Amino acid sequence: MTWGAQYMCYVCEKCGKKYRYAIDLIGDYGADFGKCPVCGSEGKLTCEGPVSVETQQYEDVE
Repeated sequence: MTWGAQYMCYVCEKCGKKYRYAIDLIGDYGADFGKCPVCGSEGKLTCEGPVSVETQQYEDVE
């Protein structure tokens, strides 16, 4: 049984973007996992978990 996608949610301390990566993309992004899709800075992890009201505040990185 699966519970759906799991996300790691970040806020970029440089540009302020709120974004989330699906955990199953760790292998695809490698060392860039967690970096801001706008400016490339390392993001600050703010929450993680399945789709919820909290995680829906963040934009998907694809």
